[in-house]
Amino acid sequence: MERYRLKNIIILILALLNACLLGILALRANEEHASLRQAREQLVSLFASAGVTLDAGLISDETPPASLTLNRDEAEEQSLAAYLLGGTPVRSDQGGGIFIYTGETGAAQFRSNGGFDAVCSRTLEDPEGFFQEFCKTFGYVQTSVPQEEGTFTAVQYYLDYPVVDCSVTFTVEDGVLKRAIGTHLPNSSAAPAASEEPLSALSALTAFRNTIREGAVGTAVTDVYLCYELQSTTTALMTLVPAWCVVTDTAVYYVNCITAVVTPA
Repeated sequence: MERYRLKNIIILILALLNACLLGILALRANEEHASLRQAREQLVSLFASAGVTLDAGLISDETPPASLTLNRDEAEEQSLAAYLLGGTPVRSDQGGGIFIYTGETGAAQFRSNGGFDAVCSRTLEDPEGFFQEFCKTFGYVQTSVPQEEGTFTAVQYYLDYPVVDCSVTFTVEDGVLKRAIGTHLPNSSAAPAASEEPLSALSALTAFRNTIREGAVGTAVTDVYLCYELQSTTTALMTLVPAWCVVTDTAVYYVNCITAVVTPA
């Protein structure tokens, strides 16, 4: 009987200890939440003092993704060239990191920094379906509706984040694809790049607010979201760095999550 009572006492003590720990964690969480709410309110006030409206609900608590270094994927380039030109394009090395793919309907040039330019004359029986399949296969999102005539654009996404200045523009004439020019990032061979702790939305908007004070245009912030910026360095031709996109009523800006540098779109 004594052993049974001792066992119950130990269980009760452990239960009380767990309750205390949960209480402490809840208290800390409440304190952090209150501190974050206060910081958001202060930032909203600072924006207001600069004549810019900022909704506290736009200040995300999402953690920015890591910076990535991308390696060239020649097999994927071959696949993209085949999709645009048809058939099985023949590759030739032009030197300097430039490959030329010659296919049934034209030729495409691919560079080591992800840039490509395809000139062809390919009849499209279903232009809308062709472009939708392109986006699905190669990781793009349409930004305009494809037509029988004119241009169609799409932006590449990486890990569900849009990549700044990484898009492709198609030119169609009477249902015939004439040109596709833009940038394509390989969907494989990505490795984390060494970087500092990325800026939170709160810190990024604080940096942006300093830019406002220096004369940036805008009277209201309408959206804030994460994206990637494509950068080239001497050691890596394709590096993705996280950034916060700050959309105002008159312009779009990007705040680099590593350097806090603010640049206009």
